[in-house]
Amino acid sequence: MEQGSLAKKVSQFVEPTIESMGLTLWGVEVTSANRPAVIIYIDSENGVSIDQCAEVSRDVGLMLEVEEVIDSAYVLEVSSPGLERKFFKPEQMSAYVGKKIDIALVFSLEGRKKFKGLLQETDEEGLLLKLEDQEDPIKIEWDRIKKAKLIHEFK
Repeated sequence: MEQGSLAKKVSQFVEPTIESMGLTLWGVEVTSANRPAVIIYIDSENGVSIDQCAEVSRDVGLMLEVEEVIDSAYVLEVSSPGLERKFFKPEQMSAYVGKKIDIALVFSLEGRKKFKGLLQETDEEGLLLKLEDQEDPIKIEWDRIKKAKLIHEFK
């Protein structure tokens, strides 16, 4: 799960402020499409409200501008990670053992780059994923994972 250098820089800069508000920084994404955007995902044990997102946006937006952390025009978005949350760090996944996840790899494994399955285990080396179409689970190392996200299943 790779994170660009600007996203890392923004994460390190905003995390203390977000934590001082009683929230957790879930992750930061920086997109460079038509209009560059910095997307900050926040969370807490009780979820987050729109008011909390607005407060973080105001405080963090001002800090980013004053300190000139980003040297070009951008749009700032603050959001909860949502039901189908993207994982930014391996340690975020351990709370979701037993849940279905979607993974995209940097390099092919067993002739594939995309996997969907049940997260069975995580450790310091990687994760164990039980695929629907295979008997045995597969081991995927952290450095092979490009993107990973939770798949929410409605019941």
